[in-house]
Amino acid sequence: MGADAPTAGHAWVVTVLYGPTPGDLWSFLCGLQASGFYLVVVDNNLSPRPPWPGLASGCWLHNANTGGLAGGFNRGVEAALREGARWITLFDQDSRLDPAHLLRLREVWHRWPEVPTLVGPLVIDLQTGRRHGRVAEVDADYDRTRLLISSGTTFQARDWAVLGPLHTELFIDYVDHAWCFRAQSRGFQLLQDRRVRLCQRFGEPHPNALCRRIGLRLYSPTRHYYSLRNLRWLLLQAAVPLDLKLKEVVKMLLKPWVWLLVDPHRRANLAAIWRGLTDPLPGPAP
Repeated sequence: MGADAPTAGHAWVVTVLYGPTPGDLWSFLCGLQASGFYLVVVDNNLSPRPPWPGLASGCWLHNANTGGLAGGFNRGVEAALREGARWITLFDQDSRLDPAHLLRLREVWHRWPEVPTLVGPLVIDLQTGRRHGRVAEVDADYDRTRLLISSGTTFQARDWAVLGPLHTELFIDYVDHAWCFRAQSRGFQLLQDRRVRLCQRFGEPHPNALCRRIGLRLYSPTRHYYSLRNLRWLLLQAAVPLDLKLKEVVKMLLKPWVWLLVDPHRRANLAAIWRGLTDPLPGPAP
């Protein structure tokens, strides 16, 4: 990482999940590398894939889905820290941001250099066109929020020791919630930069017209299991606000019935619901 480049010290951490990756991902990563960003690509598939040609040696890690999405991010962050990164941005394989916008996310530390901060882009739900999350305006460029999705979240590497790793026992669902609320309990402000927009898809369109109308998305039975089990864990966490707990509980009173009545794979969903309600809970947050 050249000391004179404006991107020097900025690592882009990408976790590659199961299954085929988007066709434009390789060219996107090569473009980031050409712009001077240091890449850490975490292959989270159970069987390792060969590193993609054109990417710098040493930036491709195989994690075998250990700890799920949380474990992949943690492994990538640790690698970025070893390379001397000063800023780290988390991303999954489906997210895209222009390199210039990635640099813009760092401007928050020029405005509030002494305030511990997590910053992310304004997130647009691709399926509804609406903004994701609840916010309060701070100034012309920034909004304060209580929750950032992992994709696009940027922080200073020096703060990782205080932030702590993402909770690997949660594996995937509510990982963002747990990490963000723990960060706020440790004195961090969470901001969205309105000048930076990330268009993100959440789940797949539901095959049932009524479900689509009320905004429900299609996920796998495995995701249903983690969402139920991890919600039980989340309700016990003192750092999570009561109103968010109540909101998630109300939604979860409806969703299992939808999974059983109109989702595909009903038998698998029934097993997932039973396990999600009865399995032992994850341990305390790290």
